[in-house]
Amino acid sequence: MREDFHLEFPGFSGFQSRCHVRVLAESKKPMVVICSQVKTKPGTSIMNAYEIIRGHVFDYLAKKQSEKRRHDTAAELEGFAETIEKTRKLRVALVAYLFRFAARALTNRVPILDQINKEEPELFWIEHWPKGTGLGEDVDYLLVSENEVGEPHWQRINFAKLAERLGYSEADFEIPDEAVA
Repeated sequence: MREDFHLEFPGFSGFQSRCHVRVLAESKKPMVVICSQVKTKPGTSIMNAYEIIRGHVFDYLAKKQSEKRRHDTAAELEGFAETIEKTRKLRVALVAYLFRFAARALTNRVPILDQINKEEPELFWIEHWPKGTGLGEDVDYLLVSENEVGEPHWQRINFAKLAERLGYSEADFEIPDEAVA
């Protein structure tokens, strides 16, 4: 999954703020959230609003996962009903449904929320500061980590090396200028 969206959030003193978010979540790779400072009407900076933005992003992902589960369950139940109509036998339909259910459980898909809620999640939060928005003159990427009590810490990183280490392409980490305008 690769999803880009703009997030509006209440900044300090209720000041309306916004940022760009990219979520990367592929099988057998850690989840990556890239939060970008926008250039126009940003409001509170992404660094100052890290905890606020993180909460909104996790809420968004939880809602998206819940919607997907509802959709998948509805599709499975519809298939179950079709099997009953075709075979006119409840037992055959029930066995087919149970096989599908078991197959889905065995595919070892790790839901997004399970990744987030693990004690040591495989989640990398990166702040992206486009040219002209950060402390330096160039584009800047910062890896955000939290200590034992949840206090965030920022570390400047080489995004190309991190992308390679995590199994993503550099293009996955590059946010186009029009997304942060």
